[in-house]
Amino acid sequence: MKYKIEILTLVAVIIFIAMFAYLNAQMSAEGVEGWAGSDDVGSEMIESLGYHPWIDNSDYTFVPPSGEIESCLFALQAAFGGLLIGYVFGAWGAERRLKKNSN
Repeated sequence: MKYKIEILTLVAVIIFIAMFAYLNAQMSAEGVEGWAGSDDVGSEMIESLGYHPWIDNSDYTFVPPSGEIESCLFALQAAFGGLLIGYVFGAWGAERRLKKNSN
């Protein structure tokens, strides 16, 4: 089968999207915000245990001046990640084509 990896990848992506859409619809029907940040949930749980931070690093933590800039930085991070993944898949495809042509 010529495109076995591509077909398996496509099936995996379709299954992932279907699972995400199903879970999102289920949580929306229940009125639960299911995709809340795990950082907030984890912080609340740690604080509920009585933890007190022993150092304050708020002076060294970068905080974007606005929510739009934070969203822009997140989008840039996602774009760079997408480019990297696309490059890796492209390199694998090119390597496979070169191996086929050399034989």
